[in-house]
Amino acid sequence: MLPSAVHNVSLVYALVWAIDNYYGMATSTPLAVVQFPTSRESRRLHNDMIDAALFRSSATGRIQFLLEDDRVEMTEQNNTELPPPSGLTGRPIAIWFLDSLRSYFRLEMYLNQLGSPYKRNGFFLVVYTGLEEQPVESLKIMFRRLLNIYVINVIVFLQRDDTVHLYTYYPYGPHHCQSSLPVYYTAFQDLPAPATGFGLTKPLFPSKLGNLHGCQLVVATFEHRPYVHIEDDPKTPGGRIILGIEGLIFRSLAERMNFTVKLLERQDKNRGEILPDGNVTGILKMMVDGEVNLTFVCFMYNKARSDLMLPSISHASFPIVLVIPSGGSISPMGRLTRPFRYIIWSCIAVSLLLGFLLISHLRITAAPELRHLVLGRHNHRPCLGMWSSLLGGLAIYNPQRNFARFILVMWLLQALILRAAYTGQLYLLLQDVEMRSPIKTLGEAQAKGYEFRILPALRTVFKDSMPSTNFQVVFSQEESLLRLRDEDDAGIAVALLQPTIYQFDYRSGPNARHLTVLPDPLMTAPLTFYMRPHSYFKRRIDRLLMAMMSSGIVARYRRMYLDRIKPVAKRRRLEPKPLSMWRLGGVFVCSAGLYLLALLVFILELLSRQHSRLRRILDVINRYAA
Repeated sequence: MLPSAVHNVSLVYALVWAIDNYYGMATSTPLAVVQFPTSRESRRLHNDMIDAALFRSSATGRIQFLLEDDRVEMTEQNNTELPPPSGLTGRPIAIWFLDSLRSYFRLEMYLNQLGSPYKRNGFFLVVYTGLEEQPVESLKIMFRRLLNIYVINVIVFLQRDDTVHLYTYYPYGPHHCQSSLPVYYTAFQDLPAPATGFGLTKPLFPSKLGNLHGCQLVVATFEHRPYVHIEDDPKTPGGRIILGIEGLIFRSLAERMNFTVKLLERQDKNRGEILPDGNVTGILKMMVDGEVNLTFVCFMYNKARSDLMLPSISHASFPIVLVIPSGGSISPMGRLTRPFRYIIWSCIAVSLLLGFLLISHLRITAAPELRHLVLGRHNHRPCLGMWSSLLGGLAIYNPQRNFARFILVMWLLQALILRAAYTGQLYLLLQDVEMRSPIKTLGEAQAKGYEFRILPALRTVFKDSMPSTNFQVVFSQEESLLRLRDEDDAGIAVALLQPTIYQFDYRSGPNARHLTVLPDPLMTAPLTFYMRPHSYFKRRIDRLLMAMMSSGIVARYRRMYLDRIKPVAKRRRLEPKPLSMWRLGGVFVCSAGLYLLALLVFILELLSRQHSRLRRILDVINRYAA
């Protein structure tokens, strides 16, 4: 039974039902109970109802209660770190006790003050104990002002006689948009005492955003492929249609929520930033000033943005890669040495040197039996045979002993693998017109002193992780990407999302030079939609995005665009290019060097007929070196 001092019996039981059947079951967040009385009588009445309701509902232990004072200045004095003005954090549920329109104004100040602990898109219950003859007129004013501050999930308990009436408002309907007229929702039954079956036949909070009935939302964006693609379409209201990865996601949201779109294209493509004096620019300023309801154009989640705009959940994540200068084209001689790294070339040189030293030792100082054991009998030209087999020739003098045969087989196996690997890689290098020598690691890019050009959203992350690097914040990367594509060493590096790189290479074409990126991504960036501060669309959009991601719709939209531009971006040409004199220049230079050596040997052979000492030197070389 209730205490005898409580006269609003039905209202108390209605509160107990709401706490036990909604707040105590829907969330584990503490329920704030705040009263805003304007007289001592109202305060005593509110205290009695709160005590009675909490006495009956707290016994179940389903929820924790927070009883707060109504003084507006308390939050600013006690909280050192205030919640962001976007309403990203805060309490989503509360019960407010009001006794007049003046009492509501105090509540509104409480909600609008800097550091208010509430999410205005939460679910709130108002217990109205005013004594006006026409309380609905006061509700009209309250609802109109609540709509202006984005509080729509609100239910007013209004007791008349022994019945508790529930009022709310529907901002979107079949014949109205942004309406705040009070609507009678339902009522609790007359209850002189608690009875079985007491409660509501409807949900305590009705759905108000399931269908916007064709009402218009203002959206700010600009073309940024493959995320947003805007085309002319005379069949669409406004004559412009939004495509792209994020464009299709947004169109699915518009179709599911049944709203029309007023598109504001930002011509300067400025997403916006916070200036040192606290002012904001671009789309961020449009959002803060209330000019648009929602924006999307490859917005990476950023704390500074989220403090001023309300972000949705992340609908996609893409790696951020670093675009670096491609480096100079490989020279003709560089193409000949490129197939093997210096380690392999060193191993080949060491093998040849050891072979020559061993052969020289066996031919000059070793006993004939040892020479025959290692080189084999009648093997008069071991060095020439080693060179010939390395370059693909035949081993003319086959050894007769097993040990010599074993050494020959090992050498032939090594030469076979080296020739196959070298030939295959050299074929690719000679065909690739744009083969270059870029850097491979982030440390090399920093060591070269490149200027890192980044978007404003990445400024904090990069400066905290690489404080000594030279950064420049830019709003558009197009000019930088053109320099990196066309110049061998532009002296800059650009951090961008990987799909943006694919799109740029796709536009450049398969036969043009493409951008060069580091093999390893720098980080992964989540993309999100942004809404007005405290926007009541967040819950609905978040649920729809979760459903679209769970069903694979978002992944399908990604594949529709990325699968088309990614292969073309990776393919450097449609067909092989013919070999040119420049790419074969290394071969010609080597051949010319060998011809000069042959000419020198020919001249020495002619001179040896007239000089006996030179003849003896050449005989020694011919006998032992070959």
